[in-house]
Amino acid sequence: MTAGSTIPAGEAHEFLDGRFRAVREPAPPGEQRLLLPIGVVDRAAALLLERRARFVAMFLRPERSLAVAFAVRGQLVALQASVDRTSSFPSLALLSPAFRLPERELHDLHGIVPLGHPDLASVLDPDPDHLRRRVEGEGTFLIPYGPIRSGVFESIQHVIETGGEDVLALGVRPYFKRRGLESRFDGLTPGDGATVAERVAGIASVAHACAFTHAVERALGVEPSPRAQLWRVVHAELERIANHLDVATRLAEDAGLSVGVARFGILKEQVMRLRARLCGSRFGRGVVVPGGISAEPLLSTTEIRSILNELERDLRRDRKLLLRTPSFTDRLIGSGTLEPITVDAYAGIGPVARGSGIPTDARFERPYGAYRRLGFRIATAEDGDAMARLEVRFDEIRESIHLIRQALERDAKEEDEPAAELPAATGAAFGWAEAPMGELVYWVEVAEGRLQTVRISSPSLRNWPVFAAAFRGDVLTDFSFIEHSFGLTPAGADR
Repeated sequence: MTAGSTIPAGEAHEFLDGRFRAVREPAPPGEQRLLLPIGVVDRAAALLLERRARFVAMFLRPERSLAVAFAVRGQLVALQASVDRTSSFPSLALLSPAFRLPERELHDLHGIVPLGHPDLASVLDPDPDHLRRRVEGEGTFLIPYGPIRSGVFESIQHVIETGGEDVLALGVRPYFKRRGLESRFDGLTPGDGATVAERVAGIASVAHACAFTHAVERALGVEPSPRAQLWRVVHAELERIANHLDVATRLAEDAGLSVGVARFGILKEQVMRLRARLCGSRFGRGVVVPGGISAEPLLSTTEIRSILNELERDLRRDRKLLLRTPSFTDRLIGSGTLEPITVDAYAGIGPVARGSGIPTDARFERPYGAYRRLGFRIATAEDGDAMARLEVRFDEIRESIHLIRQALERDAKEEDEPAAELPAATGAAFGWAEAPMGELVYWVEVAEGRLQTVRISSPSLRNWPVFAAAFRGDVLTDFSFIEHSFGLTPAGADR
């Protein structure tokens, strides 16, 4: 196998066993868990990265087992190693910048030392007044933007280093309102856990519920009914549409386009009202539960199709008008350009990655639920700038409407079934969903029907470092365009 080639699905164990005597642990289909000595995890990770694996998550299991998960051609592969309270391991941040933030978090939470890490300053207790400079020179200065900002922005601090107009360097500092939600799951029933998952990031409530329930169902060997899986798709894709329309609204506002703000705000509101009429919640909460869905849809498929037809028609018109406005497009074209090599280095995901020509999408790479039976096209663009990311979102709205129509058509052929019963059993598994911001992954351990451990790898947490890397020759007035083109939420990081 040559460097740069992929590892065929199911062969990660054989590939690593010959080099490190990896012990394969039992796991549900779609994932592999390989137990290794702590001293070789970095070398095993390096081999996976060389063969196009993508970093997904890093966390500690209750029995002091370090887990580092990678997406490997249709599977999740977790490298595991036992550690104690004085343990150290060769830093994986030396292999890729994608590991820098997770290793700092791991060090703060558990005292485990990643040897050789370039910066182990505390990340979980940020001081808004303690600012570190990376750029020195006459006339350079810092602008601390946040953690408190105007409008409805959440708490996050951007440390902008500039000589006047050009952004010379940017630091992103989350965790100002870290809520410890992962520990909040401990001891809950899976049903109550779904309620907590929906509140990790409000704008992605359905995605979090889907990833969490997917993990619980895989851990306990439960399969929701085909009809429940179809309605999960409907709710998830409506959430994606609403998020993408919100990004378009914010970008129009950045450019001072009052008509654009109004038009896309109206379209988003129509989607939110459809969601409320469909299930009683504008955010789709309370629908996705372990084992299936909680209630029947409150609208007929005919009504849903009618609303979607009107939305699609209006969006086609408004998209055309927006993208024919030079004062808008001039601000996005060339702003925040990301080369594919940079996105790969930081393990970027979602529309951020797809805007740079990288077709990563959990719905396609590791199909789950009804996505295994539905067809769609992964929307990509090649330029890697703010405009490309917006174009990806517009194209994804079209694909989301297409997916919803397929789900509604198939629903008419499925029998109504109640949610599957969850056994009071023990198990552990990864679960995933493609949130509007990108791949969302949960690790869940269940003991006798109660949640023991939940770990969350959110797309916002993984893409904030990519945001800092997007500033290459951009100026201060580009900042809001670039930030809003990413469509991230600090709540997704401050979990």
